[in-house]
Amino acid sequence: MDDTEKRLQKIEDQVEEFISQTLSNPREDSQLLGLLSGPESRAHIKRIGTSVLATKWGVGYPGGSFVQAIVNNQLMESFSRADSINSKCIGFYCKLIYNASPI
Repeated sequence: MDDTEKRLQKIEDQVEEFISQTLSNPREDSQLLGLLSGPESRAHIKRIGTSVLATKWGVGYPGGSFVQAIVNNQLMESFSRADSINSKCIGFYCKLIYNASPI
């Protein structure tokens, strides 16, 4: 495993931890909790969250247009680029960026 792969794994681990913390917060939005509880949507959110942090910190390849809009703090662009899951997770990704520790 090269250095980039190790860094990406650390980012993925942080995202998984943040997902777990979000799921344990009873005050969190029920729609988001439902998405994070489903295995397919959770995997999608984890993959995009990992891409968001990796793009923010310059690890590996930059993310796609939705990820770039999130990282660049472009709200309208984020919503226009979001799929049906990500449109409900924009706040989650913003909280993730704010709370994650750079690797």
